[in-house]
Amino acid sequence: MSGSVEFSSEVLDAAINWLVKTQSGAADPQVHAACQQWRAAHVSHEAAWQALQVTESTFRQASALSGRVALDTLSGSSRLRSRRQALKVLGLGVLGAGAGALVWQQQPWRTFGADYATAVGERRVFNLADGTRLQLNTDSAADVVFNEQQRLIVLRDGEVFIRTGNDPDASAGRRPFWVHTREARLQAIGTAFDVRQESGRTRLMVEEGMVAIHLPAAQPVLVPAGKEYVIDGQSARLQTSSALHVSSWTSGALVAKNMRLEDLAAELSRYRQGWLLCDPAVSDLRVSGVFQLEHIDQALQGLSQTLAVRIERRTRFWTRIVAV
Repeated sequence: MSGSVEFSSEVLDAAINWLVKTQSGAADPQVHAACQQWRAAHVSHEAAWQALQVTESTFRQASALSGRVALDTLSGSSRLRSRRQALKVLGLGVLGAGAGALVWQQQPWRTFGADYATAVGERRVFNLADGTRLQLNTDSAADVVFNEQQRLIVLRDGEVFIRTGNDPDASAGRRPFWVHTREARLQAIGTAFDVRQESGRTRLMVEEGMVAIHLPAAQPVLVPAGKEYVIDGQSARLQTSSALHVSSWTSGALVAKNMRLEDLAAELSRYRQGWLLCDPAVSDLRVSGVFQLEHIDQALQGLSQTLAVRIERRTRFWTRIVAV
């Protein structure tokens, strides 16, 4: 249906937006109707929409292939009449591993039923009944389970900064305060601390007071203020140096010290939709600085002014840091 109609990157951006909205699992009939109106408004809109539909299943297969093979696969599509158009769609961020990932990021099952949750790029503060201050970082979810015996935070996903309250209304004195992740049981001892759920491990940084790490068949590990540990379920390892100021996100900034550019890109990507990639040719460049999380595009532009890199944008969902 799209034939050989060309469309701009702005139209492609809009088509991606509609694809994400309508496949999010939470779209109501009004969203679908608005999408239909947008598609009918101009022939290029429908052309971009159809190109995405045709290539979606192709990208799901191509995402496991090398970039060269994936591009050849796309170029063979009867709907993508030119290499240029194939590159446009590939530049979206690989709809199988890109826009597909965008849709997955917004799926409700990741945070369904959570007591507290944030979306990608969102940070929120919650004040709990015991006086505890709970700050959730981007794309995070947590449950709060308070009873007469204990106070418990279950971190489902993402990152949380906790400043424990005095629990003034407890009938039998201050109740123990616990945080559970997939790998760790953490007991707060009058403290402020950051907990981050990563893939296969938990990261803990204590800012004030002390936190006890409880592991199976082992004595608790007491972590004082200023120390950072990584916990894999069987052991807890002290981190002697870190390129990232762990809790700086609570004040809206990412503070890096001699950080690999690739690692910086990975951190910044947590706060924005889509893909933020780093060319292997510049991945080991070192960066120090303060990056405002509300202005990530400006932060990226700043990198291009201080390093031998440039920012390549195919659409607003696909950005890559490459060598000049």
